[in-house]
Amino acid sequence: MKNIFKFIVVLTASLCGYAHAQNNLTLNYQVTKELNHFAYIKIKVTDKYLRTDYVLPNKTFTEMTIKDDGQYILDHQKYIAYRLDYALNKENSDKAFTDMMKHAPGFTKEQIYEMSLEPKNDPNNYIAYENEGENVFIGYFDDEKVQTVKTSSFPNQFLSSAEYTWLLKRAREDTYFGKAFVGFLDVPLIDFMRKFKYDTNQIPTEISLHNEGKAVFLKTVSNSVIDESEVEIEPQFMIKDITNESVQFLKNLESIAREQGVIE
Repeated sequence: MKNIFKFIVVLTASLCGYAHAQNNLTLNYQVTKELNHFAYIKIKVTDKYLRTDYVLPNKTFTEMTIKDDGQYILDHQKYIAYRLDYALNKENSDKAFTDMMKHAPGFTKEQIYEMSLEPKNDPNNYIAYENEGENVFIGYFDDEKVQTVKTSSFPNQFLSSAEYTWLLKRAREDTYFGKAFVGFLDVPLIDFMRKFKYDTNQIPTEISLHNEGKAVFLKTVSNSVIDESEVEIEPQFMIKDITNESVQFLKNLESIAREQGVIE
């Protein structure tokens, strides 16, 4: 009886520990330009933080999201963290989806959101991928070859299928109220993976960006525990909230679009 009781206690403790387990992934990339080393990219992802550091020889930039808090762009040269408030941006995006529902009867807000995530519904940026060999995809924009993507199927040396599914879930969460990014690449890697998932379940491990002359290589992935000190904003940074400025900027764009007849 004692052994049975002990087994139940151990099993319960294990299950409780599993239920509260935190997900952690660190992805390390190298970027080359014209075949020469150009930068390192490090992505750290937890259940709360999603941080991408771009480390160039003479400067560093960071884009990050703190769940239910906001999005940040860190300028390491000026020690300024530009912040977009999550609550206000979510409120504005909810209003936008509600307005869209008026013009799309029969669709729910969630369905409209799903359609907004679909890459094909963004024709100005849509890249169509075609499988052209084992673990090779070619990306076309307006029939022009713009990318070559090499992939790995599961299982592979980098990630398990479950880890990749969680990573894509975090990438999806990161898009809810837009994406602030430093513009180092046309699309942040985390969002590239989210979009690429619509074409294949394989993980991209090498991305050649033909128009930029750059290539991005996945070097290592770790699922070791990430301490909060590794992803939180360093204390020497001054936080500057730019939420209202960004909202006003979007309103100005909307007004111009209406004046020019782009939207009604």
